[in-house]
Amino acid sequence: MKKFLGAILTILLLFQLFSCHFDNSSKFEKTIEIKDMSGRKVIIPDTINRVIALGPGALRYLVYMDQQNKIIAIEGNEKRRFVPYLQAHPKLVKLPQVGTGNIFETELLSIQKPDVLICTYMNRGKGDDLQKKTGIPVILLNYGDFNQNIEVTFDALKFLGKLFYNENRADSLINYIKKNISDLENRTKNFPENKKESVYIGGVAYKGSHGLNSTEPMYAPFRFVNAKNVAGGQGEVTSSPKAWFENAIIDKEKIINWNPDKIFLDVSGYELIRIDISESSPFFNTLDAIKNSELYFVLPHNWYTINFENILCNSYYIGKVLYPNNFADIEIEQKADEIYFNFLGKAVYQNMKEKFGGFRKIDN
Repeated sequence: MKKFLGAILTILLLFQLFSCHFDNSSKFEKTIEIKDMSGRKVIIPDTINRVIALGPGALRYLVYMDQQNKIIAIEGNEKRRFVPYLQAHPKLVKLPQVGTGNIFETELLSIQKPDVLICTYMNRGKGDDLQKKTGIPVILLNYGDFNQNIEVTFDALKFLGKLFYNENRADSLINYIKKNISDLENRTKNFPENKKESVYIGGVAYKGSHGLNSTEPMYAPFRFVNAKNVAGGQGEVTSSPKAWFENAIIDKEKIINWNPDKIFLDVSGYELIRIDISESSPFFNTLDAIKNSELYFVLPHNWYTINFENILCNSYYIGKVLYPNNFADIEIEQKADEIYFNFLGKAVYQNMKEKFGGFRKIDN
């Protein structure tokens, strides 16, 4: 009988430990019900102190919202990325990781005991499943972009502002973004169309590094400065039909036929680009931009989805190259640091320059 009672007590104890491990709701003194950006109803603590961000750009958004001190663990690949938000807050890289690469493990999430998980690029079904497995409230966040979904970007910032009782931060950053986009537009909108040089962006990262023929038909910096983008009319002839504005792998002959006056190159594809512009490449003797040394490096903007701050930095640099008189008052390194400070709380352009070489013209 004693052995039987002992076994029952052991089972009950294990059940209690298991429940504590996978159900965090009982520890919260006060909870509220919210709707996340997918429309799911989620019960969360009234005040969030411990967060894990999962998915492309989720951690970046939390840094934008000045919530980095609440992050308690990160994804494995975040420890290896050289991106502005981790340069601004290097302590994040020293946090425990919750899986290998970009793949999280539910057990590791539960062990960290976060108040919530904030996830991007996750559907409702997977969000519900993750919440059931971990017992941790899962909040789904839409990411947006600086193209046709710019309002989604603003909505995400506003959502996080309400979630963390930090609406002023959301409003401040949104206003800063709008102010810069408006400034870029005003500086370039009256430039005569017949005097514009044609441009192309190559080497754009998309699920990895690519060479000259990887571009963006709706590359935001070109739109912001009213540039004549030769790839702008590609429509859905892309490597990413559902998000055609994000990426297009272009036939090399098409680039030769376009023969843009100036080519901007995403430095994330540096090694492949070097091959594409070398003397052994078919581009070398056919593209005027290469022959005339009209090649310019810009910062990576699409690494674990979109770095919005780098898009604005690139926009001002491209504006200075295409319209030097209109941007004569802009000192690009100072402007980049201003942008980084407003997004991340720290000026990190020198870090980016040391790693990638910074904004520069390539002389053949």
